[in-house]
Amino acid sequence: MVLGKALAKLNPLRGIRWLVFTLRNRLRARAKIDYVVMNLPAEMPTLPESRGWVMSRALGAAPISLIELNRIFERIADDPRPKGVILILHDFAMPLANLQTLRASISRLRARGKRVICYAQSYSNAVYYIASAADEIVLQPMGGVDTVGLRSEATFLKDALDTIGVKLDSVAISPFKGAYDQFTRDEMSPEGRAQLDWLLDSQFDMLVKGMAEGRKQPLEAIKAMIDGAPYRDSEALAAGYVDAVETEEALHRRLASKHILTWQAAKNKLLKKWTKASDKYVALINVSGLMMPGTSAKPPVDIPIPFIGGERAGDITVVQQVRQVMQDKQAAAVILYVNSGGGAVIAGEAMRAALAELAADRPLITYMDGVAASGGYYIATPTQWIIAQPGTITGSIGVLSAKPVTAGLFEKLRANRVEITRGANASMYSDHTPFTDEQRLRMRQSIEHIYKHFVGLVGTSRKMTDEAVDAVAAGRVWTGEQAKANGLVDELGDIHTALAKARKLANLPDHAPLVIISGKGKPLLPQLAEKVNPAASLHYMHDNLNMIADGSPQILIDMTFKP
Repeated sequence: MVLGKALAKLNPLRGIRWLVFTLRNRLRARAKIDYVVMNLPAEMPTLPESRGWVMSRALGAAPISLIELNRIFERIADDPRPKGVILILHDFAMPLANLQTLRASISRLRARGKRVICYAQSYSNAVYYIASAADEIVLQPMGGVDTVGLRSEATFLKDALDTIGVKLDSVAISPFKGAYDQFTRDEMSPEGRAQLDWLLDSQFDMLVKGMAEGRKQPLEAIKAMIDGAPYRDSEALAAGYVDAVETEEALHRRLASKHILTWQAAKNKLLKKWTKASDKYVALINVSGLMMPGTSAKPPVDIPIPFIGGERAGDITVVQQVRQVMQDKQAAAVILYVNSGGGAVIAGEAMRAALAELAADRPLITYMDGVAASGGYYIATPTQWIIAQPGTITGSIGVLSAKPVTAGLFEKLRANRVEITRGANASMYSDHTPFTDEQRLRMRQSIEHIYKHFVGLVGTSRKMTDEAVDAVAAGRVWTGEQAKANGLVDELGDIHTALAKARKLANLPDHAPLVIISGKGKPLLPQLAEKVNPAASLHYMHDNLNMIADGSPQILIDMTFKP
């Protein structure tokens, strides 16, 4: 109270806020809380998702994000009453990088003296990987431990497309740049198989090491557990893979706790920590989904079709957000959040050019989430520091192009298409005929020109020779752990690692907030550049499908792994 009065003398409004805050905390302190129960959904995005009234009515509330979950954990850790949390887990459908972010949040909560108990009906690879970071793993009766290992599959559609008279004519910088292989091949290429092998090796090692560290077991013991799976409840308990087999209703007896509250019941009873004010903040610019000309957008529901079914990042939106941040000097540092496998070269170049101007004015850090490859890596080249999760899919430094050829389909339909052209290459981007030898040569030259520019950007950013970049580029895909070993990433960590780095580079205090930039932004002229970047001023009218299959150069990857 004395401090509140002192504050009131200096700033009456702040003093009143302090007094109200203190009184509310005293009321909250009367509640008894032993454990907080949280039911974690199968998918949790890293960043909070904003849904309007219509979308909320149609799809329900947005899923809790990993950033929001970490804030909840921090609030629980700030209150001395709760002994810990009980996490009810369901089978996860998240990339390994997101699982690693969740695991890091659990580890931070435990480091602050709180116990974490994980409860599930069964434990898949992903669920056990998360649970192994907890103090206890509890299994529902009649459930099992199904840590059967990793698998990946690819379906090749060349022959299937042939049956309907369609093929995809593609030109790529190297066989490692295989984003369109599923449409142009009838089996996996040797390069594709080699790449898949080293990615699975890296991911499998991460899962095994994480489980071994969490369960305090030798690596070989965890590998033996995986090779022997699946296990029923009694087998898993006897082998020590779980700590208890219990019904959810009996958990309170096992924990000898009467005061177990759900998060919804606990959030108004937990103490709140007074937050210091800061006149500076760290801005976050989000580039997620297919990079394409135009404005960013999100479909009402994700459609599970490669490239075209999910979110898209429009260069107009991203560029205008960058320019707005540049106008705001309170944004002392910026995190570029990338969760994209790339897209159109012209869109990537527009974003990169704007980001390069921003990086010349203040610290710019890149955080790579589930996938930040090809165009997703291209836009990271102006930044001073790149952070990725060990399981982030990144790299794929390369270029390709493709167009559908539908003449055979029209023949099967007995439809007669007639083309009348002027100019030797008027049909270059037409879906009526494949590239001629001359057109293929021209396309190859265009791809090599863009690739040389891409390699040069990476070399300047990473302080590597073009030869050193090419040795790990040409379309090769890496995990974040492998990318760091290859010099493509500076540090391994999560979004909180990136925030700490941004604060440090900008000399900001630890309480300087993170502000996520949203909205499409107002039209603004370039602010630091001496001349307008032509790529940023183009008019874009193509949709996703036309953009990636019109024969124009792409910096694109299609590769997702969910353990």
